[in-house]
Amino acid sequence: MPRTSARRISPARTAVGAVTKAASPTGSLPAVPQPCVAGTCWVAVNVATLWVEPWYPRPVDRPILGNPADPEAWVAAMTFEEKLWLVGNLQTQALYGTRVIVIGHDGTTWTEVAVPSQPTNLDARGYPGWVPTRQLTSTPLPDTITTAIVRTPTAWLWSAWSTKGVQGSRLMELSFATRMPVVRATGSYVEVELIGGRRAALPTSDVALHVAGTPWGATGASIVAAARMFVGLPYLWGGTSGFGYDCSGFTYSIYNDYGVTIPRDAGQQAVHATPVAEDALAPGDLVFFSDYAGGPIAHVGLYVGDGYMIDSPDTGSAVRIEPVSSDPFYAGAGSYLPS
Repeated sequence: MPRTSARRISPARTAVGAVTKAASPTGSLPAVPQPCVAGTCWVAVNVATLWVEPWYPRPVDRPILGNPADPEAWVAAMTFEEKLWLVGNLQTQALYGTRVIVIGHDGTTWTEVAVPSQPTNLDARGYPGWVPTRQLTSTPLPDTITTAIVRTPTAWLWSAWSTKGVQGSRLMELSFATRMPVVRATGSYVEVELIGGRRAALPTSDVALHVAGTPWGATGASIVAAARMFVGLPYLWGGTSGFGYDCSGFTYSIYNDYGVTIPRDAGQQAVHATPVAEDALAPGDLVFFSDYAGGPIAHVGLYVGDGYMIDSPDTGSAVRIEPVSSDPFYAGAGSYLPS
């Protein structure tokens, strides 16, 4: 497989045992509060997929184009050839609540945006691409002191909760690295607020809580431990979610989950990292590769120690741990870990 397919995340307590439910009907999500027209908007689905052009999507892509979106069904339905077609046609993905900047529109169906939280040399405003307008809103998530960050590959939002944990109906499956504003946190559930004001809950075991102004806990050990959860996850060109990653989407998302913003693509990750000598590699560093000797950066992996890396190689493969030496065209290494 050519390497071009390997590119590059508290109110008053209720009575003990009482069940708290969201205001909206159980098992359904409210409509997008306010449409996205211009300026700054936010992603209103669990995973929004950005395309190079607004007319590319095929019938197989329908699960990822709606509101709600179903990235799990989309990935599962595609054949190898249909996944390979994504190379060069899909740009990137953005998670629920991600801020975007509107660039333009194609009728009422598609909106061109840039994602500021995904740095790139393609556009100073952020990673660009076309997204279905129905997946955007001009209503942001509320600001809270405490944020819940999804620390499992995916996590379900639930419609009800009690001292026994989450209950009711599953509302939306969030990706790893999704951030949600916390209303209340307990030992069994975390109550969060959605876009538009509805409340929902996540199992406490699925998230980490981050208080504004405190360290995120980004260390080589924590970065590597998070990456290991995804061994066996199928590769997805352009993927930046727990439903599928490309190589740099994987490294970007692992770092993003720990509050470290790095460029979206492998080439730029190499440019902006602090260089690390091969004999000084430490867990959590990034290792870069070319398609041929002296060629441009075409692939990135995450160093795990003892000469091994974890990476998402190419279409048809899955996230795996393999020797750094398994790729013949080593092109350097770099670090983004806090010093």
